[in-house]
Amino acid sequence: MPTDTTQVVAGRNLIIYTADWATANTFPADAILWGTEWGTPYTNKGFTKQGLHVRMNVQRTPVLVDQNVDPVMRIPTQRDLEMQTRLAQISMPNLKDATGQGVIQVNGLTQDYVVSGSIIDQFITTGFDILNPGDNKAIRVVAWKGFVNADVQLDFNVQDSAEIAFNVSVIPDTSTVPTRIMLFRDIN
Repeated sequence: MPTDTTQVVAGRNLIIYTADWATANTFPADAILWGTEWGTPYTNKGFTKQGLHVRMNVQRTPVLVDQNVDPVMRIPTQRDLEMQTRLAQISMPNLKDATGQGVIQVNGLTQDYVVSGSIIDQFITTGFDILNPGDNKAIRVVAWKGFVNADVQLDFNVQDSAEIAFNVSVIPDTSTVPTRIMLFRDIN
């Protein structure tokens, strides 16, 4: 592969979007420039810390036979897909999205994030919008359906901003044909 600096992606131009999961959620239009809001149903979650991360892990079981020292094949047994970041804006909607639990209640000038005694998975669609400085266009990733798998801890201190761990475990969205999981797109 020849070297191509336009494919080297680095920098601070990162945006995370979320939406309540729905069959009707679609990929943002290619004509939407990086930094322009994706529109309904997506919400920009604001500042992040420590970057945006997409993690894919496929586990395989080796098949061994008497005649070979090495496995003759490896059968896929599990796939883990995750989208992760740390939200630097402490808001009630961000707490709800990061925990996947509770409801938000608006009471006049205040917002309350209320966690009840029941644990009910709230499915979420998650999108990353990353500006590629090499060609000044967006690289986008959307995970159609996931549930939050985070250990949320809020630390308030003098030396750094508070942050909320955000970790979505991606699962197949079987409400569509074909089943959809994730879509990566390099806008040219």
